[in-house]
Formats: sequence, C-alpha cells, structure tokens
Amino acid sequence: MARHTSDSSVIGARSQLTGRVSGTGGLRIEGSLSGDVAVSGPVEIASGGAVEGDVSGASLEVSGRLRGDAKCGGAIHVRAGAEVHGGLEGSSVAIEPGSRVDVQLDTDVNLEFEGRR
Repeated sequence: MARHTSDSSVIGARSQLTGRVSGTGGLRIEGSLSGDVAVSGPVEIASGGAVEGDVSGASLEVSGRLRGDAKCGGAIHVRAGAEVHGGLEGSSVAIEPGSRVDVQLDTDVNLEFEGRR
C-alpha cells in the first residue's frame, strides 16, 4: 500500500487499540491492534506495527508483525523484517527473504524449478 488515499485510515505509531476494526477504505497500522480487521480496501501493517487478530481486505502488505489469519481478494506481500504467524489466503502471496514466517498458505501456486536434468 505505502501510499495513502483520502479513503484510508491510520492507526498511529503511539496508538494501542483493542477491539474489531471494520469499514470501507484502506487501513495503515503503525501502532498495535489486538482484534480483527475487516475493511474493503488495502491493509498495511507498517514496520513497528502489530496486529494480533485476523485480517481481511482487498490486499495486505506486512512490514511489521501479524499473529492471525489473513484473507484478501488481492495480493499479500510479506516484507523483509516482517514476522507473520497464521494462515495467508490471497490471489498471490510473496514472502521476501529476511522475513520470519510460520504460515499456512492458500493460493494458486506456479513453481518453476531450475536444476540438473
């Protein structure tokens, strides 16, 4: 996500929320949230941000920490330095080297193998 639009909301770096967050538009989480997220737009868990709960949205980008399941209609990106524990379901899932993951994946997978014949 990394780009804010007028229909995006932000949970600031010093915020610590408990409860369910739902609505239209996107959500950027810079602080911590203990509860589920269900929004119609993209979700971004920024570096330093943390979510303990399930996340659903149009897409997901994780640079911080997620402990819970994520279900998105679009892509899920786990960035280097991120920590994710839970299930990931999206149209595509990208996990960068340097991230820490303990996940169950649910997506269409196309694997290309290079090797000796």
